[in-house]
Parts: sequence; C-alpha cells; structure tokens
Amino acid sequence: MSDATPLYDRCQIDVTYGYAVSMDPRTTRSRTALVAAVYRLASSRDISEITVAEITREAGLTRDTFYRHASDPVDLLATALHAELAVDMAGFHRLPATGNGDGTSVFTEPTRALLTHVAAHASVYRQSAGGRLGDRLRAVLMETARDILASHLRGHPEIAPPQLPADDPRAFDMVVAYAAGGTIAAVETWLAHGDITDIDQAVGIILSAAPQWWLG
Repeated sequence: MSDATPLYDRCQIDVTYGYAVSMDPRTTRSRTALVAAVYRLASSRDISEITVAEITREAGLTRDTFYRHASDPVDLLATALHAELAVDMAGFHRLPATGNGDGTSVFTEPTRALLTHVAAHASVYRQSAGGRLGDRLRAVLMETARDILASHLRGHPEIAPPQLPADDPRAFDMVVAYAAGGTIAAVETWLAHGDITDIDQAVGIILSAAPQWWLG
C-alpha cells in the first residue's frame, strides 16, 4: 500500500475499536470526524505542533466535543492508531509454535501486517519528532509487538532456549522487550530510509535478524 493513500479515506474502518462498542451514532460520527481531522493534519505536520483548535476546526466540532474523546491531540492520534492496529493484529495472538514446514516463519504474517499499517500511515509516523518516532507513536507499535510476542512465548514455553530460566517473570519480560524493541527499531529505520514499497523484502530482513527459536 502506498504512503500516498489519503489517510483520512481510511476512516471507514472502525476507529472506535476498544473504546465504546455501545457508542451512539452521534458520538461515533464525532469520533470519526476527529480522527479523520487529526490524520489529515498529522500527515503534513508533527503532531506536537497541532492544536485542539485546529483539529476541531478541521472536524467542524467544538472543543467540548474533542475533550469527550481525547485529552490532547497526541492522545487522539495515538489511540486511533492503536485501535486500528489492534484490529489489524487481532488474529495473531494464538500463533502455532512452528510454521507449516515450507520454511515460512509463524511471524511472517504478523510482521507483514505491522509493516502494512506503518506504510499506510507513513506520512503521520514520519512527521513525528523530526523523522524519528515520538514516544507515544513508538509506544503504539511497541505495545502491539510486545503483546504478540508475549502471547506466543506464553502459549509455547517449550520454544525458549535452555538458557532462559523457566518461570522467571523478569527473564520473560526481558526477552520479549528485547525482541519487540529490535523489531520496532528496524521498522523505524525502514521508514526513515524512504522507499517502503517492498514490504515483503522488509519482512524478510526483520525476520532474518531474529533468533531462530522465535521464528517457528
């Protein structure tokens, strides 16, 4: 997917995911308008420079309405991206321990889904913090990667190497944090280099750097 795709056109997806399944139609329309507005604005400017007044003017809503949905522009953007990514990654929390025997890693599709999300919102992620991911936007990606990796290792403790102490929460968290951090650092570097058209190549590079015991 090209990063030239207008981000606000993607707001047909369920941007209310994780917030209020029982949202009434008016509240849902307001949130959708706010998310579309912040996507448009953040695609050309660092989110830290965007004000609530600009978002509400772009969305045609009031400040009071804004604060019913988010505490500030960064919060609105980060929660919208996190909700969208949660939908994209929802099917990857129960991966098999190993692949199907053709050499394909169990993490191929989750990694592709993560990169596809980043590519779709490349202009937003690139605007952040002078080309580097800001803390909140990095956290969106890190939390997602950590959740998938933790679910996999928790569900398949037998894949861990013998050097990893069994039943040691600190060791578990360290291994997951190391793997997630490396993955997101690689995604950030991929994004910074400009050409992100070949997602399959990026998937292969990221997986080639991971320990074999993780990959299945």
